[in-house]
Amino acid sequence: MEYIQELNHFAQNYWILTMIIGLLASFIESFLPILPLMAIVGANALLLGLFGGLVLSWIGSGLGTALLFLIISRFNDNKLFNKFRNKKVNKAIKWMDKKGFKLLFFAYSCPFVPSFLVTIASAFCKVDPKCFIPAMLSGKFIMFLFISYPMSDIKGFINSPVKILVFCLLVFLSWTIGNKVKKSLENHEKDNETENV
Repeated sequence: MEYIQELNHFAQNYWILTMIIGLLASFIESFLPILPLMAIVGANALLLGLFGGLVLSWIGSGLGTALLFLIISRFNDNKLFNKFRNKKVNKAIKWMDKKGFKLLFFAYSCPFVPSFLVTIASAFCKVDPKCFIPAMLSGKFIMFLFISYPMSDIKGFINSPVKILVFCLLVFLSWTIGNKVKKSLENHEKDNETENV
């Protein structure tokens, strides 16, 4: 807990720097999925509070994801982006074409679904930005709220069995939705393999 207090003290003394770092980290993660988004969102909530951390993460990640989507949509026929068209992305594109985009909101609201893959597949499918951006932003808002809530008040959260129970139920629900989305994608892959035989 001393480490957390030191971080909070630093954030209070250098709150503008903390906000810039938090915003940039969530923005950059959209382009570099190896960065831990959940840790970035959690750190923002811990240092800036529930509202400040949530909004900052949401704006940074939303802008980054929208920019990535628009760049790939604009240049998706370019040879530079052909390296993104690997086996997984092609299967995700076919799955999205078949399913439609009714699960786009759920894909972004569930932390267990790779949002980078969903963004690239959506861009290659040439989804209308008017459809993609609202679904992405609303899904990310739900996911970030889900992560920010316990991180904004760790002491209060740890000492409240009701909060822990609600959070565990939310994790289970999120995992169940993510698992269904992944199974749906896997079943689509199996169907494609059967058709190709």
